[in-house]
Amino acid sequence: MLGILVLASGLACKPVTRAASAALATGCAGCGPAPLQSIGDVALPGASVRFDYQDVDSVNGHLVVAHMNDNSVDIVALADGSTLQTLADIPTARGVVVAPEAGLTFVTSSPDQLVAIDSVAMTEVRRVTTGSSPDGVGWDGADGVVAVSDQGDGGITLIPDDGAGTGVEYLLGDTTGNVSFDAARSRFWITVEHGSATDQLVAVDPRTGSQVAALNLPGCQGAHGLRLHPDGASAYIACENNDTVARVDLTTGAVTTAASSAGPDVFALDAEKGWLYLAAEDGPTQIFDTSASGLTLIGTQTIGDNAHTVAVDPTTHRVYFPLPVGPNGTPVLRIMEPG
Repeated sequence: MLGILVLASGLACKPVTRAASAALATGCAGCGPAPLQSIGDVALPGASVRFDYQDVDSVNGHLVVAHMNDNSVDIVALADGSTLQTLADIPTARGVVVAPEAGLTFVTSSPDQLVAIDSVAMTEVRRVTTGSSPDGVGWDGADGVVAVSDQGDGGITLIPDDGAGTGVEYLLGDTTGNVSFDAARSRFWITVEHGSATDQLVAVDPRTGSQVAALNLPGCQGAHGLRLHPDGASAYIACENNDTVARVDLTTGAVTTAASSAGPDVFALDAEKGWLYLAAEDGPTQIFDTSASGLTLIGTQTIGDNAHTVAVDPTTHRVYFPLPVGPNGTPVLRIMEPG
């Protein structure tokens, strides 16, 4: 156990045993033990305002957290959650992706920038122009291409040369959300909204920007969050506007949907354990079984107020939730693990 105060969701600021932590409320009465148990809370710097995406840097043992409305990025130690570095003056920091092949971490920033950070020195390297209101970001390590979802333009900007080249934007729809690289097919997948038309999951060639697939997502409104299944055969979509989670077969286009918490947002995947976490704007975190077909729910758990972003360490299976307001009224990183 970490040498920090254990603070379980909904409990007072006092030590809590792991046995007691495992019995925390799951968000529904009589559901049995919660899927996750608390390891503890660690203080985070900055104002008590919204966080956004995170990514795990397994090479350096870091967790990189976008403190969105604090206009900063926090780099913390995976081992104990302690803050190693805070990079300021990154306006509306949102998407985060670690690029181990380049030794860099990329963070999207408003109004139209991609910030490159040296993953070892934990210092800013450069900024590159993107489209309007960049949100999600993906990394193609084979080709050295960074993909940014330009939410304001409904496009995707591809930046070559390990994110140091000139970005080229390709328009796809009204709004774009998250983007993920599919190494098996050598393409980026990105969620796309088309106004009154059906939302889509679109595949883009990282070298040419051409669309190579467009899968309709019936029953999904406000397609935003995105995570590929570990086997690469399907993808999970968080549908913000109708509180739905969808799973789409990347070959056949078949879609399965299920109800979600209000405002489903950020996914995190523990491929070895087979658990997929979906954090929401207003409601409990849901955990799905990736070893099962369709959308099989393992359980739900209330983590804390505004716990809309989640990350998981694939080695230790620890799960991280940055919260704007912890028990003492200041930001904390809530660290948990499977019970």
